[in-house]
Amino acid sequence: MTNAVDVAKPTVAQRPPAGRHVQRAELTLALADQKPLASLGLNPDPLQQLAAAMASVRTEAGERADVVLDLVPVREGLLARRRRRLLAQSTRRGPSAYGERLTGGMGGGGMWGSVTAAWSGGKKANRGRSERLPRMTDLRDGVGKFDLSAGAVFAVQLLLRTEAGHPQAALARMNQLLAAFAATSGENYLKPRRPRTRWRISHFDRRFATGEFAPRKRQWLTVPELTGFLKPPTVRCRASSVVRSGGLVPPAPSNLPVYTGQPDLVPLGAVNYSDGRERIGATKVKDLLFGLQLGKSGHGKTEAALVQCIALAHSGYGTWFLDPHSEGWVRAKPYLAHPHIASRVWEINLAHCEPDQLVASWNPLSMEGRTLSVVKDVVRSVTEGIAAAQDWGDNAPRARTILARSAQALALLNHEAVKAGHPEAQCTLFQLRSWLTDEEWREQLLPELPQRVRDYWEKTFPKLANDAVPTVTYAIDRLDTSPALQAFFGSPRSAYDVRTAMDTSRVVFVCPSGSESDALVSCLLIHDLHRAGLSRQDTPRDERKTFWAWGDELTALDSSSKGFLAAIAEQLRKYEVRFIGMTQMALRLSAITRQSLLQNQSLLSTCAADFDEAAFVARRWNGHVTPETVTELPKYHYIMSINLNGTPTKPFRVRGLPVEELFAHYDNPAGVPDLDKAIDTNLRRRPIGEILAALEDLDAEVLAHHTGRRPGSTGAGDPTTLID
Repeated sequence: MTNAVDVAKPTVAQRPPAGRHVQRAELTLALADQKPLASLGLNPDPLQQLAAAMASVRTEAGERADVVLDLVPVREGLLARRRRRLLAQSTRRGPSAYGERLTGGMGGGGMWGSVTAAWSGGKKANRGRSERLPRMTDLRDGVGKFDLSAGAVFAVQLLLRTEAGHPQAALARMNQLLAAFAATSGENYLKPRRPRTRWRISHFDRRFATGEFAPRKRQWLTVPELTGFLKPPTVRCRASSVVRSGGLVPPAPSNLPVYTGQPDLVPLGAVNYSDGRERIGATKVKDLLFGLQLGKSGHGKTEAALVQCIALAHSGYGTWFLDPHSEGWVRAKPYLAHPHIASRVWEINLAHCEPDQLVASWNPLSMEGRTLSVVKDVVRSVTEGIAAAQDWGDNAPRARTILARSAQALALLNHEAVKAGHPEAQCTLFQLRSWLTDEEWREQLLPELPQRVRDYWEKTFPKLANDAVPTVTYAIDRLDTSPALQAFFGSPRSAYDVRTAMDTSRVVFVCPSGSESDALVSCLLIHDLHRAGLSRQDTPRDERKTFWAWGDELTALDSSSKGFLAAIAEQLRKYEVRFIGMTQMALRLSAITRQSLLQNQSLLSTCAADFDEAAFVARRWNGHVTPETVTELPKYHYIMSINLNGTPTKPFRVRGLPVEELFAHYDNPAGVPDLDKAIDTNLRRRPIGEILAALEDLDAEVLAHHTGRRPGSTGAGDPTTLID
């Protein structure tokens, strides 16, 4: 529907090509123009029938349907002259009520006498007695809709035109348009007038094409008569041809920073600023502590996180991205393949399991670079990680105690091995199973532990039920089913150390294997992230480098981490660790995690979501956004609020930008092979087959280092078992 026509370059409409059939109609008032059309309300929406008629037009078949509504404001002088003429015509007829004449003519009676009486409180100016006055509606009958309360009045030209390849199709489309305008019928109605002669057809086409204002007769309409067709479609206009605005959302803050690559800004996406121009909006690094991104799968949450991660990596920050499906890493890799970043990039990809595949290793029990006082933190991290992944809760106190005591014993042995200069003789998670199930191996290593530790294993452990041990070893048995996980957890020396990553600004992508052990792996990683963040207490505040962490599939991560995501949001801000989580369903997060993230968030973002999820996040914005607005967001569009200069903003719209659009200048697929070589060097990656072969002999190596004997030896009296 067109409300205005550009008349700067008028052109005469051309005749339709052969084989095309055109219907034309001009709608005019059938009765005197002071009689009003119906005032259309909002329910039903007057545009519903018109939009439905437009939706039925088959544009692919070359059909067209056009409605041209031209408006010209009527000057107040013309409107006043029209009122006087209508009033004069009505005076000659005399006022009436219900078809009966009320008073005499001019002079003492009539209309003017009635008006004068109204001004004088009901008294006739030339008579002493009162006389019955007409109703106020009678005074308005003469001018009709043009009374003083009518407001603005417009001269109108309303042209309809349809075109199709068959005459009946063109006629059908015209009849649909006429039916849509039939809803305006009231005291007056619109009558279609079709041009028949060649001159009238040419005159119609010229007005239609150029915007020339020359209606067939005077067509004056008031605002109530026009509003139904000039307003935007409401929610009750459900035709498929209506383009929705997406609901009412507050504008972006006028002082929202614009991202052009500044290292102290984090890009958010494309934002419409107050001048109407679209720019890349951003939040300040100092304002973004924790974030929560919600919404449907495939609507851009991971993409937005990748944009932020890549931007911060190029700005020199350390980043850690937990990518369960490794899709994010595949997209990000070409944009990180640059010499100034390659030396900082770590890739932990557990999806590969070929013997010659190079992988990095991580030993959660490693004591390299750690003091004896850190043993308790290592024990807690491993114990809580495995216990949470197994969903022990408070229902397995014996298993939790056995696991903690086992991790303590192995960590102490590892500390001694590192202290002696033999970090290759450290125990891994797989030695937890050996410690609990191989009594002979354990008995030979116990003398290497402090007496208080030995007392538990010599006096308390033998009294515990045998069914507690399989509960603990079950987690290790699960890790043992995947060669990739065996290689990742089976090396005594760690190349992956998240505390080192924090302090040296590494760019880390962790991609679990996609196996049933993902929950256990993610749990251990999250608990280790928490431990490493707290360990930064030993570094002065002004020397702590800001480290950013992202967790995808937050619901699955939360179900296995059991509260440690909440601990990260509550505690790690002090140690310059920032965390942003992405999830489809906030309502499926545990209550403690959801409350903590919402309490501490400085970025809350949502793409399209189910109504319940939309209502949940809309309540956080205090009515500035409705749930319906959230549910109808287009793909890759978000509504978000941030902290700006320490103050929460109102929610505003953001259009997501794909990595290739925002960072096209960083795209370097040719540099990926060199990046892979750099990662091999950065993480000292080794073939899976080599790590697994060493793991087979690790029990013997540990025993040999601490006792000088191999498993199965009978003691120092057997010279064949002595180690040089």
